[in-house]
Amino acid sequence: MKDIVRSYILILLMAVVFVPVELFAETQEDEAAFKDNQRIYVRLVEKIKESVDEVSSKSADVLKANGWEVVGAFYPSVPERCRYRTKVLVIHNEHYWQKIYRVSQYAKFVYPLKVNIYSDENGTNISITNPVALNRMISPELEAVSLETLKTLSGLFHGAVKGNNLVKEEGTLLDGNRIPGLGGGLLEENIVKIYTGKYKTEKLVDTITKFIQYSLKRSAKGYYPVYSLDMRDKGLVFLGISKKDLEKTAFTITGEKRVTAKNSCPGIDHAHAFPLEVVIDSTAKNVKEEMLRVMFKMKTYFGDTGEAAFVKHYLMPGSIEDEVIYTTYPDLYQQ
Repeated sequence: MKDIVRSYILILLMAVVFVPVELFAETQEDEAAFKDNQRIYVRLVEKIKESVDEVSSKSADVLKANGWEVVGAFYPSVPERCRYRTKVLVIHNEHYWQKIYRVSQYAKFVYPLKVNIYSDENGTNISITNPVALNRMISPELEAVSLETLKTLSGLFHGAVKGNNLVKEEGTLLDGNRIPGLGGGLLEENIVKIYTGKYKTEKLVDTITKFIQYSLKRSAKGYYPVYSLDMRDKGLVFLGISKKDLEKTAFTITGEKRVTAKNSCPGIDHAHAFPLEVVIDSTAKNVKEEMLRVMFKMKTYFGDTGEAAFVKHYLMPGSIEDEVIYTTYPDLYQQ
């Protein structure tokens, strides 16, 4: 009996020794893929054979089935003669939002997350804004929940469509809470207060929200509404806005040095830099309408374009900021 037991144990040990290394390597590779998380975008799937719209539909379905709400979806305008397309999904998850906002009030300036579904010469791609890199700008305490969220979203998109699954960081390097160079600094130093009301009332929040929505419909500057995330029961309303000429110009500038014979518009891989956000905040004693300084936002989402490009187009962010202020509260200039 003892000999039988010894033989059985020996067989088990040999089985463990000769387990194919690939079974362990996959886990190690997955962990290595999530090691740094220092860039603003993470490409999760590439070389998908299906169209942008087909991938978008499947992505939206899998997000919805797993507790994520698509609060906005739009097609940013691509540069002239661009043969490829992009569609951006703006996504919200109440559980994730509560976790990050509980730690920092500045979470409202790194939210919601966005998904860029875009095509290139190799097929269709899925990329997301990196929650780890974004939340690092507001609090070091959010590293764990941010990484958990990134891993969750990666798993969802890896299972949503057939393509080459990966976890590839791209775009601006965000390895701390301060963005270096021209127009950078700390996030809390780059907040623009568009309007501050004297009183805090539900009516005032409603008035400001409706005014902005109405103003966008008749915007002389070309801005249009992308989404509205109404969380006024928690004191916040998010309004996403964009501008077609701005989208085209930004993609042209950021893709200028990467143009090839097969792809004249590589800059659309930065499409989830849009839309711009205006936040109506009634969590304190009064009602505030705020946004991130546009230069800071551009450094965050287009910083990999290079410092020379920011110097060359130095006046552009300030002009955009003035237009957004004018569009979302034009009476400020008419009084």
